[in-house]
Amino acid sequence: MEPKAYILVDHANDAYRQGRFAEAGVLAGQLCNDAKQSGHDGMAFQLGLLEVQSLLRAGKPLGALNRLLTMESWEAPYHESIFDMRKQTFDLLRLYNPVMTQLESRLGELESLASSALDGVVADVRFYESMFLEDQGKNEKALNAIELAWSERGTATMNHAHSTAASGCLVNLRLNRRPQAEEWVKIIERDGEIECLGYRADLADCQAELALFDGRYEDVFHYAQQQRRVAMEYTDMIRVHEAIEKQVRARLLDETNGDPGDRTSGVVDVLKQALPGKRSVQLQFRLSLLMLDIRLSAVRWAVGMQPAEDLWYQLPQVVASELRVAKDEVIRRIEKTKVALQRTDKIARQQDQAFGCDWRQEKVNQRRERLQEIVSHLD
Repeated sequence: MEPKAYILVDHANDAYRQGRFAEAGVLAGQLCNDAKQSGHDGMAFQLGLLEVQSLLRAGKPLGALNRLLTMESWEAPYHESIFDMRKQTFDLLRLYNPVMTQLESRLGELESLASSALDGVVADVRFYESMFLEDQGKNEKALNAIELAWSERGTATMNHAHSTAASGCLVNLRLNRRPQAEEWVKIIERDGEIECLGYRADLADCQAELALFDGRYEDVFHYAQQQRRVAMEYTDMIRVHEAIEKQVRARLLDETNGDPGDRTSGVVDVLKQALPGKRSVQLQFRLSLLMLDIRLSAVRWAVGMQPAEDLWYQLPQVVASELRVAKDEVIRRIEKTKVALQRTDKIARQQDQAFGCDWRQEKVNQRRERLQEIVSHLD
C-alpha cells in the first residue's frame, strides 16, 4: 500500500476512537477494498473488521453483516480471527436475518472452529447457542448451555464472562426461578470488573429485570437508567432500547403517574430517547409488545383498575369497572388495543415461523385474554 493509504488508516482509527463511527466505517470500507485489490490480504482483513465494528456502533448492522459475508472466503491471519468473524456473522444473522437451517449449520461450524482455538473459546459457542435456544423458546436447554459456558470459560473468554452470568439470570427469570436468578447477579457482582462498560450494563440490566419481576418500579427505573447511560457510552443500540423498555414499564407500574395514555405520565418522554437504526427481530417484537402493553395499561386506568405488570405478570390484574372516563373513550381505547394486538401478533407469527416455535404468539394471546377479561366486566 502507498504511504498515503497508511495515513488514511490512521484517520479511520482516529475517527473510530473519537466516536465518529459512520465516518470511520466508510473510510475503513474504502481502504479495505483497496488493500484487497492490491494484494495486501492481511491489511484488508483488519480493515474489514474495523469497518464492521464501526458500522455496528453507527447503528448499521446490515452493512456490517454484508462486509462479514464478503470476507468469508478471505484468508485470515490467525485462526482466532476466523472464529471471531464467524461468531459475529452467526450473531448478526440470528438478530437480523434468521433462517433456522443456516443458523444450525453455522453453529456447528463454530463448534468445529472452537475445538482448535484458544483455551475457553468453546464457552463462546455455548453462549451463542444459548441465545439461539432462547429465540426458540427452549429455556431449559438454554440454561444448560449457559451453565456449560460458565464452566468452560477460560483465558480467552474471562473478560466477558459477565454476559454469560447475565444470561443465566434472565433465563432463570423466564423459568420463574427468582432465587436462582438472583444467585447469578451475585456472581456478576463478585467476579466482574467495575471499569468494564459491558459488565456495568449487564449488572444494571439484571438488577432492573429482578426489580421488574418483583414490581419494585422505582428500582426498575433507577437500574434501567444506569444501563441506558452506560450503553450510550459505547453506542449499543440494543442495550439502550432494552433499558428504555424497562423504564417505560416502570412508569406503567407507578399509579401516581396517572393515565398511561396521557403525555404527562412520562411514557412518551422515555420513548423519545430511542436511537435510530435497524432494529433486530428480537427487539422489534419486544418493542411491539411494549406498545401493546401501554395500550392495555391505558384501558386498565380508564376502567379504574390498579396497574399490572404484563411482562413477568407475577401479580395478576384485578378487574374493576369504576370508569374514570366516558364509556365512549373506554371503547376507543379497547379498539386501539385490539389494533395493537393484531400488529404484534403478525410480528410474533413471522418470528415464531422463522425460529420454529410459538411462544411469541402465546405471549400475545395472554394479553388478548387479559383484555377480554376487562371487556367482559363492562357488559
